[in-house]
Amino acid sequence: MLSSIDRRPKDFSEMIGNTDTVEQLQLLFKGKKENIPHLFLFHGKSGCGKTTLARIIKTKLECSDFDFYEYDTADNRGIDTVREIKQKANLKPMAGKTKIYLLDECHKMTSDGMNALLKITEEPPAHVYFILCTTDPEKLIPTLRSRATKYAVAPVHFKAMFKYLSAIAKEDEVEISDEALENII
Repeated sequence: MLSSIDRRPKDFSEMIGNTDTVEQLQLLFKGKKENIPHLFLFHGKSGCGKTTLARIIKTKLECSDFDFYEYDTADNRGIDTVREIKQKANLKPMAGKTKIYLLDECHKMTSDGMNALLKITEEPPAHVYFILCTTDPEKLIPTLRSRATKYAVAPVHFKAMFKYLSAIAKEDEVEISDEALENII
């Protein structure tokens, strides 16, 4: 049986695929902290690593679990969600050095919600960062899209995924056929 260990990458160096995007992010975080944007936009197909990259950024920005707010904006898509964010954003972090607001499926926000988000992302408090993840960046209002530092995230190539899953099976001492791995992928 496969172990229940969380295999999600914890660092950029553990990411599989998306070499260009990962290298850009690594360079960004090697530089001066004041050069790090306060608004990231990760876009790509479902399951390609957008949220994983957001969680790695959380670690790089020394954000605690208490100060990491993840919203599924498919469900929390309106202006009330943004009002809540605005109220919390001005408060200092509880445990870490920063606060991060991850808005997943952000293209599903209402236009009022997106417009309300503009103000806080225009001049965020120094300790606040926003990460938008979407499968459809064209549905974001142009001003919000243009304000963000954008990163394309692509699905992992078949061969790389096959190699990775084979290594996990071997590590966990699980016998699995190549055909079964192909079906999983």
